[in-house]
Amino acid sequence: MVTTTEKKAVGTATGAHSANAEPPINVDAVQEAISKANTIWLDVPPRRQVDQHTQELTEHAQRLLREDYPAGEQNNPVVIAAFRALYKLLDLAHRPTPTTTNYTAWMYTRNLANATHTLLDLHRRYQVP
Repeated sequence: MVTTTEKKAVGTATGAHSANAEPPINVDAVQEAISKANTIWLDVPPRRQVDQHTQELTEHAQRLLREDYPAGEQNNPVVIAAFRALYKLLDLAHRPTPTTTNYTAWMYTRNLANATHTLLDLHRRYQVP
């Protein structure tokens, strides 16, 4: 597995992205997806909207899980809990299905948003300016 640092070393002297490297994480887009999922509703949002938020958050969470984090953070209990929560939530056996109630699907999306937020905060602390 090649780390982000190794990818930079393989590229140009400035660390430019190669054609197959992922672009940097768009922190604002991830935060917006989290905020949308945590918007307070007086009723459960329409299922189509919940499913769209779930898909968007799933993509952001998977991307954050692929990031390289500093070695010291690997033993941080908050980070370990976030990784475990995200891996469990992203497991197909735990995802909502078409037969899942709207409320349960909505709560799943909110849980996914909260677990994703923990890794987003970690990413913000260690991202290269």
